[in-house]
Amino acid sequence: MLFINGLNIGIKNSGKTIHILRDVSLSVQKGEILGIGGESGSGKTILAKTVLGLLSRPVRKLSGEIIFEGKPLETEKDFRSVRGKNVSMIFQNPTASLNPVMKIGTQITEAIRAADKSIGKAEARRKAEQLLREVEIDYPSERLESYPHQLSGGMNQRAMIAIALASNPELLIADEPTTALDVTIQKQIIDLLLKLNKEKHLSIIFITHDLSLMQAISHRCVILYAGEIMEKTDSENLRENRIRHPYTFSLKKCLPTLEEKNEQLYSIPGVIDKNTEEYDNSCVFHKRCFNRIDKCLTEKPKLTENRPFACHNPL
Repeated sequence: MLFINGLNIGIKNSGKTIHILRDVSLSVQKGEILGIGGESGSGKTILAKTVLGLLSRPVRKLSGEIIFEGKPLETEKDFRSVRGKNVSMIFQNPTASLNPVMKIGTQITEAIRAADKSIGKAEARRKAEQLLREVEIDYPSERLESYPHQLSGGMNQRAMIAIALASNPELLIADEPTTALDVTIQKQIIDLLLKLNKEKHLSIIFITHDLSLMQAISHRCVILYAGEIMEKTDSENLRENRIRHPYTFSLKKCLPTLEEKNEQLYSIPGVIDKNTEEYDNSCVFHKRCFNRIDKCLTEKPKLTENRPFACHNPL
């Protein structure tokens, strides 16, 4: 369904380039949930915005191709033809994403009529009510009259999902949709996305920094660091700790377990560095890596089909 090849996104300044995404290649199949994980600043949201053509200066696409259902997406017209129609997105802060002075029903019907201008107001309202039912909001006809501040964070996120589903998309991008929610509501949102994937055969790109969530929902997983893919794996490998890249291992180690309740929480030492020409011939993770060797400082590791991890000294 979606094919991204050799994607490079960056900022050029005084002849120098800061790479926000560097040589990213991935695909999403019909009916698949692809998880994209990594720390804040890894380039996950920029990747999502690039798929929708929502980049703004000074960030720009430097090279690479994005193909959706066999059609290359290059111009603004190309992106507009799929954005909000074939491809929809939900964001990590639903309260900030919804218009605070418009009723939920108005916002959903607006999305419905924007996707299909032949639908009248009455029919759009009926469809909005049905969408709220699909995302498991109780008393949908009453909720259509509510403002965002009158609903909980979980209900606002469900309303955002309803808006995203208004155009009957084939691909849904969920950008950390559970970050602002408590654990119980997180589970409900995950279950809802799994239900939509199964019943509607909806493809989903699930963006998160939490590997436990990723392994609970995703079929395949991509781990990003400083704009580069460190490892491609699947949820079973994550659950069973069949991990090859030290960064993926370190991310998972950050998750506390019941057995470690008396130990100090682990955090990866250091911070994400800017991906500049300094890393043209070295691993972008080597300064923070516990498993680095001399080769990591002089040669950039490559992902291949038979070696789905960018590491000279894998686990």
